[in-house]
Amino acid sequence: MKRTKSPRAPTLEDVARSAGLSPMTVSRALNSPQLVRPKTVEKVMQAVRVTGYIPNALAGGLASRRSKLIAVVVPQINNNMFVDTIQSLSDELARRGYHILLCVAGYTEQTEAELVATLLSRRPDGVVLTGIHHTIELKRSS
Repeated sequence: MKRTKSPRAPTLEDVARSAGLSPMTVSRALNSPQLVRPKTVEKVMQAVRVTGYIPNALAGGLASRRSKLIAVVVPQINNNMFVDTIQSLSDELARRGYHILLCVAGYTEQTEAELVATLLSRRPDGVVLTGIHHTIELKRSS
């Protein structure tokens, strides 16, 4: 397999070309490897390493309607209670194939509301709010 030099990020098509496979086969090998022969999956993974391809999670999320991302909003991170909560949540979510996006809102309801609006535009699969003081709009939307 030859390494492609390009100023742009490698695409799925670049991986397919490097592996000598169709883009559909490469996509299937990356997203549903159980449906593809193990030798084909290994060929695809080798091409991924050679090209430096990083799957586009946003594009994958559009297709699957899942981001595998959970947003977590805390007022501060230097309080042991929040540190323990974040760690436990992160561990459990990781076991289920999710990642967290952590935001610190301070103790300001308005900042928290703005963060949540921004987070929702990223289409996370869920949002975790800590504490008891939230804007009326956030309380209604939960």
